[in-house]
Amino acid sequence: MQPNIMKSAMHNGLILGVIFSINFLFSVSKITALMLFTYAVAVIILIMLYKIAIRFRDIECQGVISYGKAFLYILLIFFYAALISTAVKFIYFRFIDQSYLETTFQETMKMLEAMKFPINSVEIERTENMFKPLNFSLLYIWSNMLIGTFVGLIMAAFIKKEKSIFNQQ
Repeated sequence: MQPNIMKSAMHNGLILGVIFSINFLFSVSKITALMLFTYAVAVIILIMLYKIAIRFRDIECQGVISYGKAFLYILLIFFYAALISTAVKFIYFRFIDQSYLETTFQETMKMLEAMKFPINSVEIERTENMFKPLNFSLLYIWSNMLIGTFVGLIMAAFIKKEKSIFNQQ
């Protein structure tokens, strides 16, 4: 049986993308308990990702997977999850809470002023442009991929399993 890494990564990326999205919605809520629950969800995501990768190794790859393939699989899952959650974030910023980014921009500017960071009109314009719904949402793809890279580098070491010398196949 030849493993279909893309199909499996898309399916599991969809599942994790939904969880990423729910976690995001918890994080922007005004309810403290839900905001704190996001830390528990992050741990749940890591555990789920580990179990998904082990299942892929054991079922799709007949119990054998290289470090590189395990890393690629985890990275692909993060990529597809990032696409799903970025779409949800864009919808949230554009249609649900349009004031969220403006408030975040104002807080950022106050923080820069408090730090006595020199700000000119060009930098203000660039920062303001970054806080537009599409641009801000797309930043999440990069941040999720960066996190996925770090998680993948570490987790792939625990997922990999070489073929035993005692197997006749």
